[in-house]
Amino acid sequence: MKKLVALLVVLSFASMACYNTYYISMDQLKELQSAEQGQNKVANTERGKAVEVAPETRLFVRDTDGKKYPVTPYNFKVTQSQLVASDRDYIFMLDQLKDKGEVELLSTWKTVGLITAGAGAVVALIIVTIATAGKKSFSSTGE
Repeated sequence: MKKLVALLVVLSFASMACYNTYYISMDQLKELQSAEQGQNKVANTERGKAVEVAPETRLFVRDTDGKKYPVTPYNFKVTQSQLVASDRDYIFMLDQLKDKGEVELLSTWKTVGLITAGAGAVVALIIVTIATAGKKSFSSTGE
């Protein structure tokens, strides 16, 4: 049973990942509403870093209340007053959105660190279990 629990814990970490979030201006976001056939676009972040946006890149907008909405790159339209993402059934007035978008890119090192920490915790739990097997626990009276 313990092996099964350990395996499930390890597998649950495999589905997790860490992302780096980059903020782009609304003008940069407008450039990501369409792409040339088979071409990824590069967006400049607010801090001057260039990030490549592919069709599978995680792209978000936030409303003025702070709620985060995913938007599919190259599959939305920004007009003078609205942002329309028909694949997600979103229609936002631009004045109800914050004036920047968010691009999330997978961070390999953070993800590897998270999985390593999870695996280390499972290994430590197994070692402690083996080391204390057969000994009296604190709940035993010893009499």
